[in-house]
Amino acid sequence: MKLPLLVEIPWAASFIVQLALCGILVAFGHFRRLPFFTAYVCLNVGQGLLLYVVFRRYGESSHAAFLAGWWSEAITLLARVFATVEILHLVLSAYRGIWGLAWRLLAGTSAVVTVCLVLASWGNPSQALMNADRGFNLIFATALISCLALIRYYLIRVENAYKVLLAGFCFYACVKILLNTVLYDFLYHQRVRYPFTWQMLVVASYLIVLIVWSAALLRPLPEKKKQQSLPTSMYGRISPEINLQLQAINRQLMNFFKIEEPQQ
Repeated sequence: MKLPLLVEIPWAASFIVQLALCGILVAFGHFRRLPFFTAYVCLNVGQGLLLYVVFRRYGESSHAAFLAGWWSEAITLLARVFATVEILHLVLSAYRGIWGLAWRLLAGTSAVVTVCLVLASWGNPSQALMNADRGFNLIFATALISCLALIRYYLIRVENAYKVLLAGFCFYACVKILLNTVLYDFLYHQRVRYPFTWQMLVVASYLIVLIVWSAALLRPLPEKKKQQSLPTSMYGRISPEINLQLQAINRQLMNFFKIEEPQQ
């Protein structure tokens, strides 16, 4: 069964851009700093190849396509989580107390949204997979936006490359939420149009993210920040207001979460 041309074109384009992104990650040595992000991109390349072969041979509505699609999606979703946490850790690792708050915020937000989704889907097993995918992206976007708000609140400087990577993850998750909610409600019962429209919009949005990521990673990544345990005078020389505030907040959070100072 041949896929519609409007699906094949962005699908082929995204596959080519993903290969280019893999090349950039290797050529610039980014895979050493971003191993989980690199693994995520490579897994998406493999997923695209697998689904393209399965869809063409068995059809997009076949049982084989159903199994291949959801199992491969589960693997790439998990890889996306690890990639995002990796980037957040690179951004916040210099502030041990703030990072302690951030990962607890991630875990707490995920738990709350999970409970809400389970209660909302109770007694409706026919839509379990759709709700699971929608729920994951909702958890992911909520937790990521919460961490970005935390970074904004504490005036933490985020390098442009990491900012673009996090924004891309957030944008793609929000698009998936909209498609799984709005598009599902309007077009799901029109089974001929729904899969085609869903695939075209998802692949097109991911293609945009890939292009932006590739452009951002064409430059060297910033040096990894060292753990911040600097004296007050050093903070004052760097930035009299912002860094003194960060130091105080960081120490308060370290004391609250009982995080020990790094050994010198």
